Amino acid sequence: MNKPERRLRDGVTPGSTIILPRTSRIRKLVGPPPTTKSRRWVWVLFGILIPLVAFFIQLNAIARAVVANDPRIDRPTSVNFDGFTVLLVGVDERAGDEGDGVRSDTLVLLRVNPREGRMSLLSIPRDTRVDVRGRGQGKINSAYAYGYLHPNDLYAGDVSQQESGMALAAETVESITGIRQYGYRVDYMTQLNFAGFAALVDALGGITVDVPKRIVDDAYPTADYGVMRIEFAQGVQRMTGEQALIYARTRHADNDFGRNQRQQQVIQAMLTEMRQRGPFAIIGLFNQAPDILGGTLKTTMPLNNPVMVAALVATFFNLEVADIAQFRMAPDSIERYTVDGSDILWDPAGVKALVELWLVSAGASTTATPVSVSSDVFNQFMSDTAKTWTNLQTQARTLLGFSQTESVARIQVFNGARVGGLARRVSDQLAAVGFTTDVPGDAPELITETIIYDVNGHPQQAAQIAKIIPGKVVAGPLPESIQSSADIVIVVGSDNANP
Repeated sequence: MNKPERRLRDGVTPGSTIILPRTSRIRKLVGPPPTTKSRRWVWVLFGILIPLVAFFIQLNAIARAVVANDPRIDRPTSVNFDGFTVLLVGVDERAGDEGDGVRSDTLVLLRVNPREGRMSLLSIPRDTRVDVRGRGQGKINSAYAYGYLHPNDLYAGDVSQQESGMALAAETVESITGIRQYGYRVDYMTQLNFAGFAALVDALGGITVDVPKRIVDDAYPTADYGVMRIEFAQGVQRMTGEQALIYARTRHADNDFGRNQRQQQVIQAMLTEMRQRGPFAIIGLFNQAPDILGGTLKTTMPLNNPVMVAALVATFFNLEVADIAQFRMAPDSIERYTVDGSDILWDPAGVKALVELWLVSAGASTTATPVSVSSDVFNQFMSDTAKTWTNLQTQARTLLGFSQTESVARIQVFNGARVGGLARRVSDQLAAVGFTTDVPGDAPELITETIIYDVNGHPQQAAQIAKIIPGKVVAGPLPESIQSSADIVIVVGSDNANP
């Protein structure tokens, strides 16, 4: 009798061949094989991320080399895509200078509108007479020099000479142009010395300039304080960095007004060269920037801020270089002026009219209250992004135990010297340099020593005020006899009563 055939579970006999079908369960465990399309997206992602990371690494290297702090107490806190103002300061720094020889040789206000790709230049002659805080009346180019020599007297905190020089130059330019009355500021400052300018032009491969007439200067100043003869023929010509610098600085063949015009022409030529050379040349220049500009250029523009980068890129690609508006404080633009020695005193009404033309040409409003852009969705988004980034940085700094930047303090001044108009005068003096002031009042009693009460924790601003209005800084609450909701309260004593 034959034994029954032994079967395994599921009816399979020993030695039989088993063919298993593909199951969805196996596919789920193993996963689908990679497709060409998915691999393509991975490479695209890497192709975007790697250059982006490299870009920001290089941008941070540039920022470390050239970005300076703005010591002004009311410095701007965000980038306005609708427009911002940059003060370009060309500095005469020569070997062996101990400070007294460092001065601003060029002052150009640059109004930029990134969204519309508009730009407007306004040159201010260096012989323009102005009031310089801490120094008194003098030529406008002395503002940088005085700030450079007195950083600790003018600004609180750890301030470099270059930062102090730029800041005081910006304060002075705001005063002579009156742009505050329209709600605008010198938002950023950029300082470039002669060596840096020449190196930048050479890095571009030179620039093309159309010289309008023959120029001969028999007394062009040299770096060793001597003179030499220079000559430029009329017509279109290619210039090296050194030649472009000489062309922009020479003035003995005509005057300072002609020189201002040549400086604007050179700025326009540099922008034209950058546009014509294309993106690859710009990338090459970008990579060389830390070596080219380190030690020769300083700027308060936040180059590592994504919003600032977006604004500069938008300006560069939207800008029509030929349409850059150019203005100068000169006899052909301001008819009424006075010459006192070598100083020039401009008619305020003429300056006001010129500044308004300069603003309008860049798409800025000249009403007392600038038009709100809060309804602009894109601008609002950029503003919110900047605020979010600032808040994240603040939180990170707090967690790490770093000090935070103070918010802008409200200040109220009280007259404790019984001198008519003293509190108002001091309040106006502080407002003129950017402090936010409340309506002044009278102290309940006579005091001899000025006291600056830091009520709500603004030590940097209190220290800054003490440099302008000498007094004793006291941190803590106000005495019961003085009622104020301000962050900093100043009770001016008889020690500051003299005008």
